[in-house]
Amino acid sequence: MTITIRIANIEQNKHILTMKHIIGLIAVAALISFSSFKERKLNVNDISSIVGQSFRSGSSELLTGCLDKEIELIIDGDRVEYQNLPSQKAQLILNSFFKKTPPVSFSYVYQGNNSAELKYCIGNYRSKNSDYLVYMLIKKTKGEKFLVNTLQLKKS
Repeated sequence: MTITIRIANIEQNKHILTMKHIIGLIAVAALISFSSFKERKLNVNDISSIVGQSFRSGSSELLTGCLDKEIELIIDGDRVEYQNLPSQKAQLILNSFFKKTPPVSFSYVYQGNNSAELKYCIGNYRSKNSDYLVYMLIKKTKGEKFLVNTLQLKKS
């Protein structure tokens, strides 16, 4: 009886280790794909779609993959106002924002183009405690990629 139980426990532990290994591989693959956004030439619609998903999921990592090397970041209510902020620092600030105000929903209200090299988007970000109007500029970089250059979150 005890031998049977121990064998069953060993089999369960093998199953748990295998699942942890699979989940770990999936997480690594996701991180690699997120970090490769800047290397790929995504079009402006891809960028706005990824940004929307990052706001819906509260993922600063996903959002940072769409940011230019330096951005303008303004978050009303948190007294955050930076120009020429490195994207790595922006990720830390956005991570803190998403932790304090986790998303309930996000939707675009308006999207438009000023030219073939500039797109602007306005969206509504809702959390349990507050709502924000999100304003974003997506510009074509020198390397012919589209990346977020300006991100403003105004408390409504």
